[in-house]
Amino acid sequence: MGYKETYKDLYHGTDAESARSIEKTGFEIRGCNDSWCGKGVYFYDIKNKAWWAATRKCREIRKETGRKIKPDILLADIIDLENDQIFDMRIHTDLCDFEEKTKVLFEDHKFNLEEIEDENERTIVLRNLMISYYAEKEEKKLVIGNFKQRPQKEYNYIKNFSDNLDIVFGIETIYCVKDKSIIKNVRRRCKNEK
Repeated sequence: MGYKETYKDLYHGTDAESARSIEKTGFEIRGCNDSWCGKGVYFYDIKNKAWWAATRKCREIRKETGRKIKPDILLADIIDLENDQIFDMRIHTDLCDFEEKTKVLFEDHKFNLEEIEDENERTIVLRNLMISYYAEKEEKKLVIGNFKQRPQKEYNYIKNFSDNLDIVFGIETIYCVKDKSIIKNVRRRCKNEK
């Protein structure tokens, strides 16, 4: 029996309609090749980063449909998750296990990404496929990683300086839930809190 981990007050940015639906029926595991860790439900430990993600989603909805929707944030907890169900890319032993278990992908040539012309996109897709493969094979319910922030004009780095020094270094911590059953205590943020 390993150690148990708890993560409280993780932030998920979305649009107001989706937030109300999630509150009633729960999260769904979604995602695509350009998601940081493949399919999952994504959370941040920085509230302002979740607001940025919510605002971006609302802009995309407006661009596609013409509908104006407000951004919103949900908070959630992951309580008493067994340590061996977590793939934490910030921990050396987890990365070593990941490397060992994903070598087989290259030996068997299971990934053919030559049809993707852009090298950066090919790298992102390969990383996401490897993380998803490893998480599924090793029955990981949560993936945690520090990722280099993509340049974002809309993200106010100065305002967020006091929230977390990771912003100064251009790194963000992402929590990707692979099994929605571990998400507990889902709630909307306070109405007067932005």
